[in-house]
Amino acid sequence: MYKTEPTITVKIKNTEAFYTLNWSALKKADKYEITLQVPSVSGIYELYRMDETKKLNLLAVTHAWYGGLRSQLRAAIDPEATNDESKKELLEDAELYYRYSASNSFPDMLDVVWFLHSTYFPDDVRVENSGRYTRIYLIEKAPDRVYWLD
Repeated sequence: MYKTEPTITVKIKNTEAFYTLNWSALKKADKYEITLQVPSVSGIYELYRMDETKKLNLLAVTHAWYGGLRSQLRAAIDPEATNDESKKELLEDAELYYRYSASNSFPDMLDVVWFLHSTYFPDDVRVENSGRYTRIYLIEKAPDRVYWLD
C-alpha cells in the first residue's frame, strides 16, 4: 500500500538528477476542503477539469512558491480570481480535481515542472529548468495510480 508523503526527492549522480515525485491522491477541488487538507507549504500541483465524457483534462501543472500550495490552489480554482474571460468561463461550474507534492527547494521544483512540461507538451515547453544538471530523470508515484508519464 502507498504510504509515502507527497514530496519531491532527488538523488544526484555526477551531473545528473534522479527525481522521485510522490503525488498526493487526486481529489475533487473545493475551496473549503483545500483550506482544511492542503498544507501551506511550497510545492507543485496539477489541476484537472472533468469533461462531459468523464475524462480528466489537464489544465495546469505548476509550482507554488510564494503563498504556498493552499493559497495557490484556492486561487487557481476560483473563477473570480482571474481577469481572463476564457479562463473564467472554463472554471465556472467546472468539476475540478487536483493533486500536489511538497518541496522546499525552488530549483528542484523548476526541474520537475520543466520535466513534466517537456513530457506533456513537448512542442510547447514554456518553462526553464534550474540549469544545474546535464540530464534530469523523473519517476512519479501516486496512491491512486494516476500516471501521465510512461
